[in-house]
Amino acid sequence: MTVLEPHLRFRDFIETLRLENDLVEISQEIDPNLEAGAIMRKALESKAPVPFFKNLKKDPKNPDPKNLFNMIGNLGCLRNEKSQDHARIAHHIGLPATTPMNEIIDFLLDCKQKKLVPPTKVSNAPFHKNRLTGSDIKLNSLPAPILHPGDGGKYIQTYGMFILQTPDKKWTNWSIARAMIHDDKHLTGLVINPQHIRKVANEWAKIGKGDSIPYVLAFGVPPAAILVSSMPIPEGATESEYIGAICGEPLPVVKAELSDLEIPAESELVFEGVLNINNLVNEGPFGEMHGYVFPGTGHPCPLYTVDVINYRDDAILPVSNPGLCTDETHTLIGGLVSAELKNLALNHPILSKIVMDVFTPYEAQALWAAFKINTKELVKLNTTSVELRKLFGDLYFETKIASIIHEIVLVGDDIDIFDFRKFFWAYVTRHTPDDDQTFFHEVPAFPLAPFISNGPRIKSKKGGKVVTDCLLPKQYQDPDFSFTTCDYSSYEVKLQQKINDNWSAYGFKS
Repeated sequence: MTVLEPHLRFRDFIETLRLENDLVEISQEIDPNLEAGAIMRKALESKAPVPFFKNLKKDPKNPDPKNLFNMIGNLGCLRNEKSQDHARIAHHIGLPATTPMNEIIDFLLDCKQKKLVPPTKVSNAPFHKNRLTGSDIKLNSLPAPILHPGDGGKYIQTYGMFILQTPDKKWTNWSIARAMIHDDKHLTGLVINPQHIRKVANEWAKIGKGDSIPYVLAFGVPPAAILVSSMPIPEGATESEYIGAICGEPLPVVKAELSDLEIPAESELVFEGVLNINNLVNEGPFGEMHGYVFPGTGHPCPLYTVDVINYRDDAILPVSNPGLCTDETHTLIGGLVSAELKNLALNHPILSKIVMDVFTPYEAQALWAAFKINTKELVKLNTTSVELRKLFGDLYFETKIASIIHEIVLVGDDIDIFDFRKFFWAYVTRHTPDDDQTFFHEVPAFPLAPFISNGPRIKSKKGGKVVTDCLLPKQYQDPDFSFTTCDYSSYEVKLQQKINDNWSAYGFKS
């Protein structure tokens, strides 16, 4: 019997979902123009199984008689079963389906202490089976989706991975950045600060080659690779080595056809060509992770020329349809920021004493970061709310790690920050607006946040960030200060167990 490795092989990931009854194969013809996106949104908002589109409407001009690829969505979204709600994320890194988010975060932190494992080079890959070049490349004829009403075009790239390398070859970056089909031979997409893809591109611009930056765009890569490529690991770190540490073995890679870039051998579909950051065209608008499409708000963005396409038989295009929580942009980009936020705290001489957990609540659209504070240790610091708020803001708001975060919220250790109901209850009852907040006006803003992109701060791209203290004043002074919360968990465990055991007997549905 073959052992499935869902973190290392994309098709094993899909088969794992099938075996766990978390996959629906849709054989009816589905139009990639909005219909597929609508199905994805309904499925993710109801936490239904993953939709796998096996019969996308075909464009007569498509060069491949099999339509080049099928499409699958919602690979990082939540399941309906509470005990397995983060199963799809757990499978990305080879953990059991029952692993909760706090343990996923701590697993990733533990991996940072492991020895990096460089990838291993192989000569062939399944995606070498089929090849398109020249006039056979017709991007507009591919079944790429228009995901939201109001999107500016077909966004073929929402869950693939860009691969770029600095000219000196010292840093190879794997990252997720959106890309839209511009014409039959070109893509366009965001290449902005503080993204690492921009920092790599800037190195090419420094030597006068900003118009010919080699790139690879790989779809259906090993799930561990797509997860790590969405994490804000430090600048200069090589994702492929970090993935090896997570998986406990080297990731097989194969040399690109047109450059020295290395591609995960277990990829479904691969584009190669050059990025030109000097030639800008209109991109967007697009319904991003905060849940809005603003008509007429396209951006001038660089062009990616697609010179060659390689792909497997019956290739599969993974897609993320971002919007209202919870989708991959929140679980991967937002949720896994938590690991790096916590890592920074654990390595800080003061915060390491008091920070217990960190999480970016999905319901806050990845704009907030919640920090759980050990109140008994807090008293020992002999600090004040003002001092603590300034410490957090000064440490985090200048970093790429917290670039997407606009509000840091501090709560006490009685709050489970992974339970939004409890967290938000603490937020609304334990801080006085303004009095318990410190605002940071000169730090970098996140330009995709709707209140920045459509507000006056878009000109400066600064500020709009705050640290909100939801610790009660006595929690800074009295180590024995306690109170009772008025909810079910405040009752004695024995009484809760008795009630739980008799719930059906009382006449309630379990």
